Amino acid sequence: MLRSQLAFARQWKRNLSGLFDPKIIKERFDFNGEALPIKALLNRDNSDAVVINGWIDKKPRSVGKELTFSTLRDTEGDLIQLVDHKSLLKSANVEDVVQVEGHLTLKKSKRDSDPVQYELRVMKVNTLNKSTKKPSQLLDFKSQGSYPPEFRYLQLRLPKYQKFLHKRHQIAQEIREHLNCQGFVEVETPILFKSTPEGAREFLVPARNKQDGKPTFYALPQSPQQYKQLLMASGIQKYYQFARCFRDEDLRSDRQPEFTQIDLEMAFASGEKIMNVVEDTMTSTWNKFSSSGALQTIGIHGNLVTANESQSVNRMSYRTAMSCYGIDKPDLRFPDLKVIDMSEFKARGKENISFPVFEVLVLRNAFHTIEEYRKNWSFLSNEHNYRYRAPIVVPIETEELERSWFEKFLPVADFENPTLMTRFLNLKKGDIVCGSTRQPTNAIFENPTPLGRLRQLAIQSSCGMELYNKSEGAVATWVVDFPLFSPVEREVVEKETKQRYPTYEPHMVTSTHHPFTMVQLKDFAKLPKTPLSCAGQHYDFVLNGVELGGGSTRIHDPELQKYVLKDILKIKEPEKLFGHLLTAFENGTPPHAGLAIGFDRMVAMMCGSDNIRDVIAFPKSISGADLVVGSPSSIIEN
Repeated sequence: MLRSQLAFARQWKRNLSGLFDPKIIKERFDFNGEALPIKALLNRDNSDAVVINGWIDKKPRSVGKELTFSTLRDTEGDLIQLVDHKSLLKSANVEDVVQVEGHLTLKKSKRDSDPVQYELRVMKVNTLNKSTKKPSQLLDFKSQGSYPPEFRYLQLRLPKYQKFLHKRHQIAQEIREHLNCQGFVEVETPILFKSTPEGAREFLVPARNKQDGKPTFYALPQSPQQYKQLLMASGIQKYYQFARCFRDEDLRSDRQPEFTQIDLEMAFASGEKIMNVVEDTMTSTWNKFSSSGALQTIGIHGNLVTANESQSVNRMSYRTAMSCYGIDKPDLRFPDLKVIDMSEFKARGKENISFPVFEVLVLRNAFHTIEEYRKNWSFLSNEHNYRYRAPIVVPIETEELERSWFEKFLPVADFENPTLMTRFLNLKKGDIVCGSTRQPTNAIFENPTPLGRLRQLAIQSSCGMELYNKSEGAVATWVVDFPLFSPVEREVVEKETKQRYPTYEPHMVTSTHHPFTMVQLKDFAKLPKTPLSCAGQHYDFVLNGVELGGGSTRIHDPELQKYVLKDILKIKEPEKLFGHLLTAFENGTPPHAGLAIGFDRMVAMMCGSDNIRDVIAFPKSISGADLVVGSPSSIIEN
């Protein structure tokens, strides 16, 4: 027993001395601090001795006994070919961290597209950290530009993601400078907050102390909304923050459980002032950094124009957005693709009296043969693509259908003047006419409407993009005059047949955005009896069908805020949930307004990506997990 223990000890000592060889350790920490990025080599003379830090990008390739080629990638993602006559790179692995010293030589053959004229004749290689074989095994993922999520740090080394993160930094710096110059003050607000009903589920953090013998919890903030209103009560006139926010909700390409928003608030300011500040900041930043060119908007004649100092971003009412595009965040890169209300032709929905408007959307010149229609457009009538009823979709494949198309819609609508409708629409073979019913124009709460959803599906398809897209860039609009409150939808009960229309809980309303939004003064008198008819002082900044930012003029009167919380929204114990705000309002809080911009979405769009994961260093997976570090994880109780 003693002999085996001694043998083990001797073997362990040998392994330890090999593992911690003083010479190897010294080389890994003792390196030349005067290394250059590859871009700086453009200004160097031929035969200059240089030092470059980076990673081995490709497995070294021997082409003779004394000649090895490899590629070095520096910290900026740039590449240079290494020429090794001393077999210094023969044992190198892909993603080894190295410092290479050598002499620049002109390339023997150079492509016109190659900005670097030199290759590096290697004189010395210091391996600062040896990589395992794993990166070599993942080369297929590297070529596709997408590693498994647990190797996110390898993906971030790729030039594409390096550029994204650098651009994110530059955009943040530009916005900070822009706001600082206008007198805004950057203030950090707490991350550990209290649980309040603001829409999405919250992340809870256990606290040590108890209350009445029960455990207590912090909640991570869904936004700094209440703290920034408290800052307005604190005498800060112009506040901003790059705020971390947390929402426990289903993930999509433009959502993460934790995200960043640019948060603004101004005291003694109206929503108009906030919109002007945001528009100026967005336009100048977008035009400077966006990969898709200058920001566009809808001009006075309905055409696309560049947004700049002399051309304001278009403003569109909620009612117009819903009636013309079927959604409150319309994608205006397709400005001619509009929904048409057929009410003036005495067309009426008959299936549900609460949805009396019959409307159509026409896709012009969409197909040549019925086989082409089935291949490219049949998904438009697939009920699984809609929450409730799918629109009726009619391909005009014959001249007879040009005249009798309306007969296909008789199950859902009545028509008094089909001849006038037909003459107005002027349908031709190859067109597709899509029709559905919706709520009255002064009370559209189903969002998107069936045709709004169909329009989304159409423009997301390759055919729709090719046929109807009028801009390769970004098109912005403000959407204003939202309803202050919305009816509360009943949960859809699973049935054998799909529910065709939304139903609502009687005498219940919810805030369309949040309970701190001020009613429009012209509708103030309607609040007690018909809150659903009231418009709010809310505004959304919409870009390419994405709500990039939203804000409002806030309620700063304590009695009005109490009335909204208690009498309209029926929130129990509002003083317990929002007493901190109400007390602040009672002690001299000035009028104020604000807005928050989704920074991750903004950066992704400016980088030309449709997924915010691309511009976040360590995003969560679709299940909300961080596979790099293994969170969330169970906790070992002490």
